[in-house]
Amino acid sequence: MNSRERVLAALNHGEPDKVPIDLGGTIVTTLTRIAYQNLREYLGMPADAEPVISHRQMDTVYPGEDLLQRYEVDFRTVAMKGPWCFEPREMPDDSFYDEFNIRWKKACYYYDVVERPLADATVHDLATATWPDPYDPGRVAGLREEAKALYENTNYAIVADIMCLGPFEGGCVLRGYEQFLTDLYWDPGFAEALLDKITETDIALWDAFLNAVGDYVHVVAQGDDVGIQTGPYISPEMYRKFIKPRQRRIFDFIHSKTQAKIFYHSCGSVYDLIPDFIEIGVDILNPIQRSARKMDIARLKREFGKELCFWGGAIDVQKVLPFATPQQIEDEIKRTLDIMAPGGGYVFVPSHNIQADVTPDRIHKVYQTALQHRSYGAS
Repeated sequence: MNSRERVLAALNHGEPDKVPIDLGGTIVTTLTRIAYQNLREYLGMPADAEPVISHRQMDTVYPGEDLLQRYEVDFRTVAMKGPWCFEPREMPDDSFYDEFNIRWKKACYYYDVVERPLADATVHDLATATWPDPYDPGRVAGLREEAKALYENTNYAIVADIMCLGPFEGGCVLRGYEQFLTDLYWDPGFAEALLDKITETDIALWDAFLNAVGDYVHVVAQGDDVGIQTGPYISPEMYRKFIKPRQRRIFDFIHSKTQAKIFYHSCGSVYDLIPDFIEIGVDILNPIQRSARKMDIARLKREFGKELCFWGGAIDVQKVLPFATPQQIEDEIKRTLDIMAPGGGYVFVPSHNIQADVTPDRIHKVYQTALQHRSYGAS
């Protein structure tokens, strides 16, 4: 099987020749810049003078083609570009304003929000607030040609990467987590108006993106973090009232524009919401944050593996990978494949982006072990 055949077989719950491998297929299944540079040096690869940044705030990269081939990665990515009619407003203190007028400031490795444009807004302010122009032609300039070339000239599975905040996460970022969670209880009219505006913006962005690449991609990735370490951010009842209908609108729209599978990213413990995700059209769940409550991979595979594909969870990046010995890494990867590979429906990648403090020998061990044991029937 080639990569595309392998991925499509797995995502249709069949057993391909090998478990598909990802590294850098999305902005949430990749490496941070420092981890990437350290890995290249460890492997004796020439340094990327200017690595392609996949997500500025998280300081993550799209790995170079030479690294993707070394680890037999089965995916290639098309990513929405920046608009022509907007440039981030850079500030002298290493902060910047984005298209929503959110101010982000560098804090060690990452950017954190230091100004939220809707922190004090009322429902009447939403019409005059700063919103991105989804149809700015710069966003998709050359993308159709890029996607077509990948589709026709390679055998990789093609991913349309995450390019917009989901409704829940968008509300929290624009409004502030404490304020938005309070809104859900005390000002639901405002909360719903804000969620609707974010949802409409997301749908318009996907319209522009999928008009360009929808014929050529096999996976469409959307994020919306609704989980924390111990459970959902909000009660399942509130999720079903406020968030689920908006996510359904987005996923229904995506399904109307492409035959691609929907990849949904939410960190944290989302076990209690997985039946809802399946109901609203999610095909693939990521990242499988194994150290979060109720996110045991054997239980997830047993209870949901016939309806849902799992993309991630190969090894925990919070409590295991940074500290594990080579033997512990090998044992963990083999155990994961033993649990997740049977019946298909699994894509191999760690349970979120690999951080700067993970030594390159550990990263290499993860992928070396996967390559040795990913064949169906391999011991």
